[in-house]
Amino acid sequence: MGDRVDEEVEAVADVLGSQMVLAGFYSNGEISPFAVGQPSRLHNQTMTITTLREIAQTD
Repeated sequence: MGDRVDEEVEAVADVLGSQMVLAGFYSNGEISPFAVGQPSRLHNQTMTITTLREIAQTD
């Protein structure tokens, strides 16, 4: 989403809900040449989402 990263994170927060704590990072994705012999360039950016849930154990 280019410079609209904040909007993308807000959209994720809307889906997961206000009780969810968000933490993570935004990184550059594929960095490689577009053609043989050319310098490497950024192809895209990647957002990775991992969710953790604690389940109460009952005896």
